[in-house]
Amino acid sequence: MGRSGAKVSLRQRVGLASAVWAVAFSLLAVVAATPKGPTAVLSVDDLTPAVGQVVRFDASASIPHDQGNGRIVSYEFDFGDGNHTREQSSPFARHAYSFVGLKQATVQVEDARGNEDIASVRIDVQPESPPTGAPDLTPTSASTIPSRPIEGQIAIVSIVLVNLGNATAEGATINVTDQRPNGTVVSIGTTSLPASLAPEGSVVVYSQTFVAREVGNHSLQIVVSNVTPAESDVEDNALTIGMTVLPVTGPPPGGVPDLAPESAVTIPTEPIEGESVSLSIRIVNRGTVAADAAIIDISDVRPNGTIVRIGTSVLSTPLEPGNSVVADSPSFVAAGVGDHQLKIDIRSVTPAETDTEDNTLTIGMTVLPAKGPPPPPNEGGFSLDTALLAGGLAAAAVAAVLVATWLLLTPRESGPLEPPPPEPPDDSPPPIRPP
Repeated sequence: MGRSGAKVSLRQRVGLASAVWAVAFSLLAVVAATPKGPTAVLSVDDLTPAVGQVVRFDASASIPHDQGNGRIVSYEFDFGDGNHTREQSSPFARHAYSFVGLKQATVQVEDARGNEDIASVRIDVQPESPPTGAPDLTPTSASTIPSRPIEGQIAIVSIVLVNLGNATAEGATINVTDQRPNGTVVSIGTTSLPASLAPEGSVVVYSQTFVAREVGNHSLQIVVSNVTPAESDVEDNALTIGMTVLPVTGPPPGGVPDLAPESAVTIPTEPIEGESVSLSIRIVNRGTVAADAAIIDISDVRPNGTIVRIGTSVLSTPLEPGNSVVADSPSFVAAGVGDHQLKIDIRSVTPAETDTEDNTLTIGMTVLPAKGPPPPPNEGGFSLDTALLAGGLAAAAVAAVLVATWLLLTPRESGPLEPPPPEPPDDSPPPIRPP
């Protein structure tokens, strides 16, 4: 009869266990070394907006895996009503809902490795509140800067708007025209109400800049229109002021002013894309007489070469010789990651300057990505902790493989011979012999 199966020795059992641990450590090392995806976070400024109200969506709190290839590179918003954005680099979006009801808004974030995550918020859109009144915008006063421009000089109109109604004005357009001494009417341009204007509130609005043409007395007409919500009283929506254009003459005997933009800084100094920025400009008078007024134009040369006009600031108080003043630009949105060039031009100084070579200043501005500066040289994107964990698990796997190989493949040392196990007793019946 055959023997029972051979027993597995302790040495073999340890070797097999080591092999199993080697496989386990290898799998754990692979899992530890596999980069995780980003974590999406979405918030809104109003969870119960009214129909037509603009809702602001913010995914800037989303968390990247790291600042290498794990950085977030795109955001895609779905507003839950059939409208959505395309993939964009900005974590901000705006949307106005057209219908009442519950909406599930989501944002999908994606990192440079292609890993994605989704976050959502529930928005309950309410019916639009019926209006309780109407705004009543009126231009109460206006003046030109400079007050008496010289022919060929750049000028601008400063307009004070007041809301005499009992409802907030959400928007409006202000149109300015120039009736010249010969009767010709020329459009100066249209500007918009910069922000909502509450009842009894007032705001200063500047027209487009224009060139003072034709010596003599001009008539400037200011008309407010397209007020939102609609006005019920439009009889006080127009204002007419006079402007005298002077002929070109030589410098006055007492001297002239000489304004120069000495320095400028952005606030913040390195804005994040989508962030609101303002420019603080220090202007000095290097001339010999006071400057009564001036216009400061600011433009932005973006990294792609596009030139965008930021706006106009006005020096409306006299600046004595040797003195300086800080002027603030209109606020603007930092758009386009990279290095920008902000150009500051001083024009239409009153009295007129003779030296205009120092009227321009250019400063740099770096716009950072929505989640911070460009990634460091660690393009792999692995943190030190992740690398140490993966390396430790890999080392443990290698050690387990070596132990298993040594235990299973190394021949056992020969020991003393053991006698074979005794044969089992033969219980079979004796053979039958023939008679």
